[in-house]
Amino acid sequence: MMGKTHIAGALAAWAVAYPMLVKTTLSTPQDAMILAASLGGTVLGGLLPDIDQPGSTIDQTLFGALGKTRIGAMVGGVLLLSMSIFLRIPSLIRLVCHSSSFLSVLLHYAPRISLFSGVIAVALVVIASMKHRGISHTLLGMGLFLWGADTLLGYIPILTPWRVALLYVYGAGYLSHLLLDLMAHGVPLFYPVIKRRIRLPFSIRTGSFGDVVVIRFGLLAYFIFALATSYLPAAVLTHLNS
Repeated sequence: MMGKTHIAGALAAWAVAYPMLVKTTLSTPQDAMILAASLGGTVLGGLLPDIDQPGSTIDQTLFGALGKTRIGAMVGGVLLLSMSIFLRIPSLIRLVCHSSSFLSVLLHYAPRISLFSGVIAVALVVIASMKHRGISHTLLGMGLFLWGADTLLGYIPILTPWRVALLYVYGAGYLSHLLLDLMAHGVPLFYPVIKRRIRLPFSIRTGSFGDVVVIRFGLLAYFIFALATSYLPAAVLTHLNS
C-alpha cells in the first residue's frame, strides 16, 4: 500500500480507538494538545513500518534526501557516524577549529550534537541494511515501536496522565499499516515464531482502483464522518454550555 493509503488507514484507526480511551471535547488548550499528539502519533505509527523502504513517505519525511535510496542512507549514515565520533574527541576539535569563541561554543554543545547525529546515523545504516517488509512489519516490530514511544513520553511530563491512552492510539496506527499490507503483499506478522509471510485469501494491488478508491477514500470518509458526528459536535456543545 502507498503512503497516502496508510495515512488514511491511520486516521480511521484513530477514529476507532480514540473515543474508547479519552473523552476529549477541545474545551481547553491542553485538550487540543492531547488531541493533536494522539492524531500525529497515530499517523506516525501508520507510516513507521515502511521505514525499512528507502524512498517511502516516512523515510523522506524524517531524513530528506538521505532517505531516498539505500546507498544514500548508507553513505549519510557513515558520514554522520564519523561526525559523531569526531565530536567526542576534544583534541581533534581543537586541531580543526581555530576560532576561540566558536571553539568554546562547539565544545559545549558537542556531546549533544554527537548523540543526535549518532542516533540518526545508526537509524540510516539500519534502514539501508533492512529487508523491506521485514521485522518492522511484525508484531515484534510494533512492540519495539511502542516501547520507544513509551520511553519518549516519559520525558514529556504534561502527557504523562495520557501515556497509556496515547500508546493505544499509536499502536492502532501501526496495526492499521500491518492489516493493510496483509491485503497487499502479505507480512511476516508473527516473526520470529512464524517466519513466512501471511497473506489474506484476496489481495489488492498497490495503486489499483481498489486501493485508491475503495480502501483509501473509504477510510478517509469514515474518519471525516467520525470527526463530524462525534468530536466537532462535542466541542460546540462544550463552548455553548461554558
